[in-house]
Amino acid sequence: MDNNLIVGTAGHVDHGKSALIRGLTGIETDRLKQEKQRGITIELGFAWFDLPDGRRAGIIDVPGHERFVKNMLAGAAGIDVVLLVVAADEGVMPQTREHLAILQLLGVETGIVVITKIDLVDEEMLELAEMTIDEALEGTFLQEAPRVRVSVVTNQGLEELRQVLAETVTSTPSRARRSFSRLPVDRVFVLKGFGTVITGTLLDGNLKEGDHVLLMPGEISARVRQLQVHGNHVTEANPGQRVAVNLAGIDRQEIHRGQVLLKGEGLEPVDKIAGRFLLLPSAPPLTSNTRIRFHCGSSETIGRAVALGADQVEPGKDALVQFRLEEPVVAVRGDHYVIRSWSPVTTIGGGEIIETGRKRLSRHKAQVVDNLLLREEGNPRSLVLSYLDEAARPLSKRQLVIKSQLAPEELEQALRELGDQVLSFPADGEEWLFSQGEQLLAQLRNLLAKWHQDNPLRQGMPREEVRTRLLPNLSSRGFGSLLDKLLPGAGIKEQGRELALATHAVSLSPGQVALQERLLQVLKDNLFSPPQGEELESLGAVAPILKLLAQQGNIVITGGMVFSREAIVEAEAFLGRHFQKETQLTLAQFRDFIGSSRKYALPLLEYFDGAGFTRRRGDVRIAGPNLRGVDS
Repeated sequence: MDNNLIVGTAGHVDHGKSALIRGLTGIETDRLKQEKQRGITIELGFAWFDLPDGRRAGIIDVPGHERFVKNMLAGAAGIDVVLLVVAADEGVMPQTREHLAILQLLGVETGIVVITKIDLVDEEMLELAEMTIDEALEGTFLQEAPRVRVSVVTNQGLEELRQVLAETVTSTPSRARRSFSRLPVDRVFVLKGFGTVITGTLLDGNLKEGDHVLLMPGEISARVRQLQVHGNHVTEANPGQRVAVNLAGIDRQEIHRGQVLLKGEGLEPVDKIAGRFLLLPSAPPLTSNTRIRFHCGSSETIGRAVALGADQVEPGKDALVQFRLEEPVVAVRGDHYVIRSWSPVTTIGGGEIIETGRKRLSRHKAQVVDNLLLREEGNPRSLVLSYLDEAARPLSKRQLVIKSQLAPEELEQALRELGDQVLSFPADGEEWLFSQGEQLLAQLRNLLAKWHQDNPLRQGMPREEVRTRLLPNLSSRGFGSLLDKLLPGAGIKEQGRELALATHAVSLSPGQVALQERLLQVLKDNLFSPPQGEELESLGAVAPILKLLAQQGNIVITGGMVFSREAIVEAEAFLGRHFQKETQLTLAQFRDFIGSSRKYALPLLEYFDGAGFTRRRGDVRIAGPNLRGVDS
């Protein structure tokens, strides 16, 4: 079996959690001077024990004192199996109840109840302690959990506990695999001769020596120099293991508890978290915009809670809530979180993350609630359609992985099952996806209709302008790929570099028709010395007519000059004849042919250069590849 699981302690202060771990493993988890002096656990402690099959299971020893609950939360997020410790001489106490509530909010489903200090009580006191435990565990995941009575002084029950613990760990399902590797940092220190070391529970993926990793938030790059699991050097760590990571290329001062060590793509820091939130029955009503402490993974962040679809959350009830955080965190859909009040500090609720992002959700918008309810189900196909529909524009696969937080193989399977409900096209070295072809087409049609209304004499809207107005994040080439997929049968025509509605046709008024004819005649009458500027404007409102004639190919505008198509055809014919006899053409020769001045000859030659009819070589031209009838 390859399941690697973490065992964690929970319970009231001074109920013997650390002593229990020491009795089970022989490892002292209280390492701080203050802990040894005061006899209480302040920080997270770590140990391991050997299973009968030779594997090792990690153990996290958490503080029990109410002042250190935030430290307890930093380690509890990685717990798979809990040892709920209750002292026989005191029974269930306030922190026992708070830790139990936290464990339930964090989604822990497996555990063992350990009654400690049985050497200090008689049978009657022991039965009283059992009664308080029965009452506290009623309706919780530990109601039917195994119970073991233990004394670390006499060693009574320790062997039984080892056996029950081994059976429980072995039968607990292993963690789901994701495409990225993620380790919330719960401890940072410097080890002489090695440098910076971080520890944490590897929640997803694997880590190998030599891996390049990021610490987020902060986007700090580092390299994995060495790995240890349960005190042993390893070359690879797997999900569910307590890992010490020796990092190269990073200073101790750059790292802090709450950051996440990440390998791979699909995660980014966010400051908005939406999820299902349960308010504990003991808490007061939670009104929108209440300031809270948000705990997820090993991080603690201040923020505000905003109820969605309601004004407040009632005690003992659950609701959809968005948490707007003051500092970004790295979290994943499906992670559990705990909420503590701002002041006085106490646990008030928690739940499971549905969505992470940077966008504020509208409190009373029905669509917001509907989307979250759909995404809460977690069905990969529904997630893909939900995010594509909401975007109403194409998303790259990478963007969709980040939004949905599906593993790539989950996304591929969902796309196969969705079939033609999702269309794809290549762009910028990635595959892009969209589901709302009709919605995108509607936006394009509306854009073109408005353009035609504002520019009735233009045949179409420049394609590049359409892209920047509609999908600015897509490259020009990518936009072309999308149009190839989108336009067939859509009632939109592509004319060169312009787009137009298929029904659009330029319609001139009688006055504009007359002006167009007059303008063309003037240009024909003055082939190589046509009127320009004010001379043309004296004929009337020629600007829109000129644009239309240029689009139709009836005129050419080059260097600020306007020439008729006839002038271009005649000049091109001359070039063909000239280069059949000569290898070069000077500006003076071309000027003499057109019988005009350098003012007109130069822009015409520059037009032919651009069209590939000629090529400039210093002060002369040679034949270009597109000049008809000439072997260039």
